[in-house]
Amino acid sequence: MALFQRLDHVSIGVIDLEKSLRLFVDVLGGEPLPDRGETPSEGFRWATFKLGGKKLELVSPTTPGEGGVGRYIARHGEGFHHISISVANLPDAIAHFEANGIRVLAANDENPLWKHCYLHPQDTCGALIQVFEENEKTLSEGG
Repeated sequence: MALFQRLDHVSIGVIDLEKSLRLFVDVLGGEPLPDRGETPSEGFRWATFKLGGKKLELVSPTTPGEGGVGRYIARHGEGFHHISISVANLPDAIAHFEANGIRVLAANDENPLWKHCYLHPQDTCGALIQVFEENEKTLSEGG
């Protein structure tokens, strides 16, 4: 079964978003992308860029040690945070994961242009995997 459509991006958790952008864009030659913002309800901000032709994302807590990203960095330090992969239909994908014993975290379909969930890293070889439903907007911003 070909469940996943494409790898969209790799995300790196950082403490200082602007400092990290200077490294990845100014020093390493990344190309900034317009997909950038803040999610106050989850306590993080993000910025995307292309590096070597692939899309990467930096995520940073709005308040150190708080929110999912802040707690993750407090426990594990800066570094790999998650990979993001698209599917055609999120509810069908969630049913498939659950039927195969993979715990689904933070499923959210409130925004029709960004329906997503995460797969529990204890069930996915230690990697946090974000799964989102593909649509025209995600394809236009895709990596």
